[in-house]
Amino acid sequence: MKRDIADKLALEYNNLWDDSMSALPDGWITPLVTMLDKLEGLSNVDRSISYDAKGLATWVDVQVEVSAICASAYAAPLKPAGKWNPARALACIEALSEFSGQCSETCSICGQPGLLRMPNIGDPVEGVLCDVHHAEAASKVDRAAELYNECRILFPGVHGKAIDLHVPDYLFDLLASCLRKVKEVATDEGGYLEGKVQITRIEMIEGQLHVRHVYDKMPAGAVAAMIDIDDTLRYLEAQADELTRKHGGSNAAS
Repeated sequence: MKRDIADKLALEYNNLWDDSMSALPDGWITPLVTMLDKLEGLSNVDRSISYDAKGLATWVDVQVEVSAICASAYAAPLKPAGKWNPARALACIEALSEFSGQCSETCSICGQPGLLRMPNIGDPVEGVLCDVHHAEAASKVDRAAELYNECRILFPGVHGKAIDLHVPDYLFDLLASCLRKVKEVATDEGGYLEGKVQITRIEMIEGQLHVRHVYDKMPAGAVAAMIDIDDTLRYLEAQADELTRKHGGSNAAS
């Protein structure tokens, strides 16, 4: 979620807002707002039974968990049990359930109706997406795969998910150019550094690009090359941080 939107919602729903909600993609903002409105209205549910529950009140403490394929909301009651009634409890449960259900049917990027996509043969895309953004995501996967194959000599043979080139659009060209430069340095002068330069991590963590690398049995004359590689990867991380800030902060949409 873009930072300006998160700040606005945090102000508007200050009694219910939790920082975990800012991890939601922009396409799932409407289900979130719908849920928050219903939770703010719990005081008005069957008020005749609970005579002292008038007006807006903070009935629950809410947190959200987000993944590529779903979002779930969890609430802990704040009011004493005696001030709840069956209708109010059911309304709370329904609001949480509807939020998860709406997210599972809403494109996480644009908010239009979407379908859950799971990786399979010929289609590695994962997420809840409309047809348009599913096609765009597939093209990005292809682009990342091409870059991976192009720079394969820089990555360990076994790395699991530590090497993930599926960065936001605004970072991809920067990442590609820096990886190509490191590869050029490693393969220069007959490739005598090939296999000795290993990038062990490329990963987006909480909106920040993390890059790690190691050297293995570098020859004595490789000091200049190591400095060049170190500078390139430091530049990559610094520029990635700057671009992320320009595109909405640590939770900028990809």
